[in-house]
Amino acid sequence: MTLLSIAADILWIIALSIMASASLTAWRRMSPETKVPMQGDARKALRLKRDLALGLPIGLAFAFGAVLLWGHRSVTSLSYDLIFFGLRATLAAIIALMQLQWLRGALTALEAEGALKS
Repeated sequence: MTLLSIAADILWIIALSIMASASLTAWRRMSPETKVPMQGDARKALRLKRDLALGLPIGLAFAFGAVLLWGHRSVTSLSYDLIFFGLRATLAAIIALMQLQWLRGALTALEAEGALKS
């Protein structure tokens, strides 16, 4: 375990906690039977129940981060260590931003439909 691997782990933990916090805030604004749009155009989008829709992105991000962690821990060269750190740090931020962007769009669509609590 290297210092870069630990730093990448910290960045993933921060990204996942931001995603979970935003999802929890959105979860509290929805009723249990709310169907959340999973794609950009809310009128034609696949919709999932609140619990699954808000938990799925976090679960997928965790699984993807675990795969990258496994890859990072299996390298022994400093150059690969730097590459994996850069990859994990960048993807943690990108995945968190993608989830926040999707969540903002979903909340906007649900707000327009009147499906959110104030």
